[in-house]
Amino acid sequence: MGNAPVPRVVKLGDLLPAFSNFETVLSSLKSYSLWPAVLREALLDRAITGVACTQGEVDSCWREWCVKNGVDPEIPVFEGLSVMEMRKASVRELRIEKFKEQAFGKLLPEYFRARKQSLDRVELEIARFQHRAVAEEALFRCREGEQTLEQAAQELAHRDGGEPPVKRMGPMPTGRLGVGISALLAGARPGEFRGPKKVGQFQVIVKVLGVTEGALDQKTRQKLLGELLGHWIEQQMAAMTGRPPRQPIQEEQEG
Repeated sequence: MGNAPVPRVVKLGDLLPAFSNFETVLSSLKSYSLWPAVLREALLDRAITGVACTQGEVDSCWREWCVKNGVDPEIPVFEGLSVMEMRKASVRELRIEKFKEQAFGKLLPEYFRARKQSLDRVELEIARFQHRAVAEEALFRCREGEQTLEQAAQELAHRDGGEPPVKRMGPMPTGRLGVGISALLAGARPGEFRGPKKVGQFQVIVKVLGVTEGALDQKTRQKLLGELLGHWIEQQMAAMTGRPPRQPIQEEQEG
């Protein structure tokens, strides 16, 4: 069997004729399932109209944009864009950041309080048991200081149909632990045992090793502003399209 011919490199100019007029561009966006994304970006463009930037801010954001995208500012080359288009993209990002602060900054304290539990970070040991009576016995031994959670789980394994695994987890955001375990940890302090609580098919006991409370620092501030912007965009999209607003995904930040 002979070698297949190597496809030639496709150049940007080869693709542009396919987008030579508005109708073909619009049809392509819809067939590529990009139309909702385009509407969201158009909403942002409308929202940031009138957001002013100083020349110093523009120059600074251009340098940051080049670093973020691996572009040499002296010889800028990026995704087939012209220098003017690249600079426009960098300023657009700046104006979006300023819009988020202007529109939602005043809502941050209340929103932070609502999100705080999922932003707290916890380190814990977790044991899963098949039978509640066995889990309660293990919890009693731990609270009385007779045994560690691991020792109790190992000693009671024969009564539980196997050795209950004890895992150490974290530090990690409580929002990543699942609804059941997150609820179990509400208000917990280091050294405290919680449980047993049925989570899935297991009776769960948790020992809290450490808790780091979430703080409204700069990283968290930017994250929450992004979430508030996402909620606003979804409300606008729902009003335009008639569909119910979707809940933006809240990704818990790493440490």
